[in-house]
Amino acid sequence: MNLEICGKLFESFRGGTLYAGFSGGADSTAVLLAARLYRERIGFRLTAVHFDHGLRGEESRGEARDAARFAAAHGIEFRLVELHLAPGPNLEARARNARLDVWKRLAGNRHDAAVILGHHADDRAETLLLRLLRGSNASGLVPLRERSRVEGVTFLRPLLRFRRSEIEAFLRDNGISGWAVDSSNADESLTRNALRNRILPALYDLTPGSESGLFRSLDALADDAVFLEAEADRRWNEIAGTVEIPFGFWRRQPPAMRVRLLRRFLAAESGRDFVPNRSFLDRFEAMLSVPSPELRLLPVDAERTLALRNESVSFLRNPPANPAAWRWRELPETVWNGFRLTVETVSAAGPVTLYEALFDADALPDELILDRRRDGDRLVPFGEAKPKPLKKLRCDRKIPAGSPLPVLRTNAGTILWAPGIRHSNHAAATPATARLVRFACAAIPAEVQGAGTGTPSGN
Repeated sequence: MNLEICGKLFESFRGGTLYAGFSGGADSTAVLLAARLYRERIGFRLTAVHFDHGLRGEESRGEARDAARFAAAHGIEFRLVELHLAPGPNLEARARNARLDVWKRLAGNRHDAAVILGHHADDRAETLLLRLLRGSNASGLVPLRERSRVEGVTFLRPLLRFRRSEIEAFLRDNGISGWAVDSSNADESLTRNALRNRILPALYDLTPGSESGLFRSLDALADDAVFLEAEADRRWNEIAGTVEIPFGFWRRQPPAMRVRLLRRFLAAESGRDFVPNRSFLDRFEAMLSVPSPELRLLPVDAERTLALRNESVSFLRNPPANPAAWRWRELPETVWNGFRLTVETVSAAGPVTLYEALFDADALPDELILDRRRDGDRLVPFGEAKPKPLKKLRCDRKIPAGSPLPVLRTNAGTILWAPGIRHSNHAAATPATARLVRFACAAIPAEVQGAGTGTPSGN
């Protein structure tokens, strides 16, 4: 194993700090020794960071003690981080996120610091198959790069060109044979372990030459992904900073670009890397494919929603739980958490959209409440006599559960109107109605949200 090919990765950290993830296993031991070699040549601070996840009792504690002794014997600063994870669902993802939180505290948003990890060529093959089964694109199939950046942290992977067998031979050649072996690696109920221990070896045995072919494919995929990401960056730079992006821009993009540009759009708004799942992508594509003047909403997370309206795409801030009173007779316009609601007197009933509602003005109370949808909400739909769960009515309209659309209630809690969903039969206009009023609800463009309109807000 020729470590000389690793040197370029370390060059830009002269005088800086490198943190090596050090479990004590073969790969992390080899990467720590590679970093120590270049520390002497280049000159940077090197710290070995060992995570005890708190899941394997004395075995984990013993590995931590051995890791500390190894680092001390090789003149490397050592830091133990205890994570205290609980067993249960999504353990691997929870552990990964917990480690990332530590890396962000140590090396986040620093140009002079990076994290070194011991991923190697066999990890690339395992990840390729796992991601292939999940439906990833080229970028997702080759997420392990020699240098990458995640949530402000720079990660270096110097061993990606080496096989596990080469790494272990390198260690033995250097007089090291007692590296840690995590007992959980034998648990083939974990998909990655089954791939590593059973499926990939069988595949290689079944098809002569498939090992080298798989790694050639990985290199080709990586080249394709680099080109696609660079092209996505170029196209994104043309519109970066635009608050409302026209539908036309999205529709002109080939699918390979659209998904990457959407990811950049989401990341620019949320301030973090946001990887949309297949369901999100399918709903986004469906909303783009049907031109409509009506507001369409696609929840992103707890804080924001994508709004597709007026042939453009922008963001809305999701409303907090607190309701707001609206004395609508005195103030015919109000703003509540990203939406503008208006009321006007009309002379006659006419067609209305789902974002408009007609009422008998004299049958309405002076004060109405703007609020979020809540569990157990029920509404008596216009023209009907019995209440129905608002959740069912929402689902019938195919409106996502996280949609920030408000509801208009009385102080007693009766729902008068759920914009985008249904109008109630309460205070309904009849031929005998003397004064007819029309309420309307519209999303506020993102660039003017919070700018102040001179009207009360639910914030």
